[in-house]
Amino acid sequence: MIRYWLMLLVIGGFFGRIQAQFIESDTVFTYYDQFNKAVSYFESGRYRLAENEFQRILTDEKEFYDPASHLMLAKSQFRQGKLSESQRTCRSFLNTFPNNPYEFHGQALLGDIFIHNRDYSKAMERFLSIRPVITDSLFLREIDNRIVSCISIGLKSEHIERILFNESNDINRAILNLARGYRSLLDGDTYETRLSIDVIASNMLPIQYQPMLNALSLFIQDKGFFQANIALVLPLTGREQTVGQTFLMGLADMVNDHRHDMAVHFQIFDNSSNDVKSLQLLKMINLDRSIIAAMGPISNRSAIAAAGLLGSLPILISRTDLPNLPQTSEDIFLLSPSLEIQARFSARYLVNHLQLENIAVIAPGDDEDRAQADFFLDELHQLGIDPVAVEWYHGKPENISRQFKVLRKTAWGLIPEEDPNQDALDLEIDSLDALFDVDVTDFFKLPEESEVEPMNRKDSSKVVLETIDAIYLPIKKNDLAFVGTQLPLYNLKTLLVGNENWYDLEVLNQDVIGPHVQGLSILSSSRPTVGMSKNAKLDAAYSMGYDQGKFVNTNSHVVSMVIYHIRQSHQSSGMRRRFKEHLRRGLRFIGKSTVIQLSGRNRNENQLVQVLVYNRNRIKTIGFFDGNTLVNYKSDLP
Repeated sequence: MIRYWLMLLVIGGFFGRIQAQFIESDTVFTYYDQFNKAVSYFESGRYRLAENEFQRILTDEKEFYDPASHLMLAKSQFRQGKLSESQRTCRSFLNTFPNNPYEFHGQALLGDIFIHNRDYSKAMERFLSIRPVITDSLFLREIDNRIVSCISIGLKSEHIERILFNESNDINRAILNLARGYRSLLDGDTYETRLSIDVIASNMLPIQYQPMLNALSLFIQDKGFFQANIALVLPLTGREQTVGQTFLMGLADMVNDHRHDMAVHFQIFDNSSNDVKSLQLLKMINLDRSIIAAMGPISNRSAIAAAGLLGSLPILISRTDLPNLPQTSEDIFLLSPSLEIQARFSARYLVNHLQLENIAVIAPGDDEDRAQADFFLDELHQLGIDPVAVEWYHGKPENISRQFKVLRKTAWGLIPEEDPNQDALDLEIDSLDALFDVDVTDFFKLPEESEVEPMNRKDSSKVVLETIDAIYLPIKKNDLAFVGTQLPLYNLKTLLVGNENWYDLEVLNQDVIGPHVQGLSILSSSRPTVGMSKNAKLDAAYSMGYDQGKFVNTNSHVVSMVIYHIRQSHQSSGMRRRFKEHLRRGLRFIGKSTVIQLSGRNRNENQLVQVLVYNRNRIKTIGFFDGNTLVNYKSDLP
């Protein structure tokens, strides 16, 4: 917000030179009044109104000669996802007002548009072009974080070389050599990686780039002792490349943080976001006697193929939406709690831990989307609880008023009926008072009969109802804005329990949603952490890479046994068997964002969920839940 007010001050000086064009003093006042109004719309997230106001300023007040409104119009369009319109407006701003004080903000916005369009090379070029001229340290840090994100995507080598050929700034050249080294690592060319990072002076790179440089150095150095080999199967190219490469960055940061106690060597394989190639790679890895396990964020189809793979290779899957997958093969290890576990534990949390009884459900009813609600309802049934209401909706929940009205009606029905004799039964008669004839009208003026407004069904929507203890409301991806804006209309004071798709702070924190869902609980596979970006999906990938890599490395004593067998017998079946036996011991691992403890029928599925609570624009983790007990992070951990 401070930046916008600074913008106003600078723009005030800028327009002081052209103020002669406006004769009427109230015209200037009207302009600033409208500009402040438009900025307030933007800052409160009402981007469509902000766009309309900035457009009105340009057409009615300034005849399109206003760099501030021009730039803010582009930003408002960008926040609405109007990328083409925002790009046109942004280019018009840069062409119409060259060398204006906020040119680098326009260049940064254009870079953000390129990122959303997945043109990371052009985005990198824009960010590097403005980096040397930025004096605001906070804004410079934001630009560096965006550049790191672009590098982690894995820019094409020819694009890096082209930018590097035309770059003269020393710091930018060091950043580009870092990008070239990382790209070479993704391509499996460790020699080129070494050449790229050897020309980088470590004191030349800003602090945001140091972890990546250290991680690259660690990947290519020869540590001089045996390490257990783990195959890492990732989508480094193709439609899911962003997830795979962000997972790899999380793993790289873990390796850098624990460089002095690494007992595992990760061999990286690119499946090109292709399920058939994943199966081919797993078959090849299975034949490699030196590899004791494979892991990675592979797709559901690849997970099914992996479950049918004949061999002794343990496969550690980051997460999957498929129920019962770990039961199909003892060689499959699921490192994140499944959607079934999240749903069943949500029911146990409400009934066993919170001791709630009146529980309602609103959920998507389409075949491919209703699984979580079905698991939740089945668990309630096993716990001896009958839900007070179950309502299904189909398609986009743009209007689910019928479902909420049913819950209102249910809530009214749960209000206990008043006993007409209760007041008489509770009346205590004082014998002394009975001696006097006292009329209550001597003390209180009773309202006339016409003044009393009896409650009827018309007024029921205004009454806050508290008779439903909890509502389980799992939603599909990108449906939070539809459901969240309808909740406040029905005045149900209850505990709202959602699934992981509720975890979207940008939507939750909107004024029309956030104040009405305070206390929202989410039983999730992970807890909020700082990752590579503000994108929840990428943050989850980064966190999985970091924590799951550390989980494998933490098994230090079993790795030592594996190394011994490598040196003595080279029998991969024995190494793999010992590794699987150790995993099935179910030792609890607590990472930055996840807790892993393998249990279940085959002791190969993580059955610990994080309990998250939304309050005051933040999502806080209160602990993790094992289906019976809540372990509080503050007081219950050793």
